Amino acid sequence: MIRDKQESNARKAKGEKLQKHIVTEVKSRFPDHAASIKSSKMSAHGEDIKITSDEARSAFPFSIEAKYKDKGLTSVYSAMEQAGRQVESLTSTLTIHGVAAIQQQGKDPLIVMNMQDWLDLTQKLRALSANRKGGV
Repeated sequence: MIRDKQESNARKAKGEKLQKHIVTEVKSRFPDHAASIKSSKMSAHGEDIKITSDEARSAFPFSIEAKYKDKGLTSVYSAMEQAGRQVESLTSTLTIHGVAAIQQQGKDPLIVMNMQDWLDLTQKLRALSANRKGGV
């Protein structure tokens, strides 16, 4: 629970830092749409990363809600670390991405993955989609 305005501002600053980091990373992967990718103001309604053009939304068809917590996500990070160790132990010439599948009772399962891996896969998907459209 937030006890005072100072604590509220500190939490918002951490969340804003995460949002800006995500925006920087997405813009670097989709530079042709950089002007259409923005961080929302803290406490604003709607998605945290704004995609402001149809062309950018088509290239990057995701709605991002960013959450930063000092504590409480340890089990998710532990699962990701275990997935990473398992990927390292595999003998393969393929690029394999570690993911953690998590589920809370009464909720749908979620897949968690490293943001860089996700952006890599997003770029590959975009390239595949562009190649299919160009070849038809």
